[in-house]
Amino acid sequence: MQDTRRAYPNGNVPPSRPPDAAPPKQEPAPAPRTRFYSGYTRIRTLESFQYRNFRMIWIAVLCMSAGMWAINITTGWLTYELTASPLLTGLAIGMGALPPVIVAPIAGVLTDSLDRRMVMIAAIASFAIFVAAFGCVVILGVLQTWHIFAMSFMAGVSGSFLIPAEQALIANVVPKQRLVNAFALFGFAVSVTRLAAPAMTGFAIAFVGAGGAVMLASLFAAIAILFAMSLRVPKKDYWHPIQPKAVWTDLVEAAYFMKLSKIVLAMTVLTATLLMFVSTVNMGLMPVFASDVFNEGPEVLGLLVAALGGGMTIGTIILASMGNSNRRGRLVILTAALTAVGIIAFSHSGSLLLGFPILMFYGATMAMTWMITSALIQSVVPDNLRGRVSALTVTTHAVFPVGTLLVGTLAEMLGAPAATLVSGCITLVIVVAIPIVFRGVWSLRTGPEADDPAPESEPVTSTDALEPHPA
Repeated sequence: MQDTRRAYPNGNVPPSRPPDAAPPKQEPAPAPRTRFYSGYTRIRTLESFQYRNFRMIWIAVLCMSAGMWAINITTGWLTYELTASPLLTGLAIGMGALPPVIVAPIAGVLTDSLDRRMVMIAAIASFAIFVAAFGCVVILGVLQTWHIFAMSFMAGVSGSFLIPAEQALIANVVPKQRLVNAFALFGFAVSVTRLAAPAMTGFAIAFVGAGGAVMLASLFAAIAILFAMSLRVPKKDYWHPIQPKAVWTDLVEAAYFMKLSKIVLAMTVLTATLLMFVSTVNMGLMPVFASDVFNEGPEVLGLLVAALGGGMTIGTIILASMGNSNRRGRLVILTAALTAVGIIAFSHSGSLLLGFPILMFYGATMAMTWMITSALIQSVVPDNLRGRVSALTVTTHAVFPVGTLLVGTLAEMLGAPAATLVSGCITLVIVVAIPIVFRGVWSLRTGPEADDPAPESEPVTSTDALEPHPA
């Protein structure tokens, strides 16, 4: 006879329940843990925020952008206060565009060879050190014009490493099909600080002095370092020790790719045009407009730049909400042309009443142009070339001091409004010529792209999976 004690713990009778007994109650499954922001990341405008690494990059970029705008406004005002020269004011700000010619290609090789997270952290840390040193000079009252030029140059060195690293990281942590949304949100971080930081800096200069405004920028950079350090990006196969003999070969490989890609070439030309003729007006001539055209002080300078930032904020929100348009080539040409028209209109504004809405209009179209350009480049470049190609496009910043020299000279001779009018007309001509010279741009269609996110950034169905996991 079989011993059922081994089979049933209660003896020879197996456990059972009466036929009419109710089935045992099952404990309800625990509700999934949600984050307070989980509902918002489902909105199309904010969809890239569902990736934790992107959120960390975005906050770091937000803080760095605030610090950079504080420095730009402060150095512009200090230069014009010391020299009363529109030319020197534009050149002081434009000095930051010289380092990319030499430094950016090397930064691109490092970005494609080393941990991009560490490159980003090093760039932010160097900026914080330079700003703190400059702030001490201003507070001690020993500021000279050459100090401003040196500060602008060293900030350009930091930016030469930061831009390729952060752009390549965004493409690593967000799927290709969401790159336009990601870069639009990236632009939103820049534009929203352009809306708030200049006005805040202008009032800070008026009430606590330029030295306090500079130290505020170093504080923003310190916060950016903390968020950059929290990034968790998986190791890439192409990370390798730097070999000095191979640096030239790596750069030639990236340059050859750019030569073969009409899209990258066209976007590079467009970027250079905006830097040379639009950014020079936005950054180099705004102190002149505030002081000489509108007869106001640093508070209005901050508000003018803030109005431009408000327009940029609106533009990035519109672009982020549009989804993945397959007519990106046509869209980038149209937004660039509208930017040129806005520059021309601003040159004829003559008053703050007209100047503010015009600034907001072309600020919106300019932001859309920048973001679509960046997304198009990153979407066609292989991952192992992203840092180098991004760095080579950053070298187009070398045209910025050339533009400040040209536009500043025109402003000295003809006045700021006339120089702005000429800049807008030249921009419009070049933008119209781009689809003619690069025929594939206007007819460019971008179909659905496959997901290619970093392992941690896979699309998820649970909000828990968006958070870091223990090793």
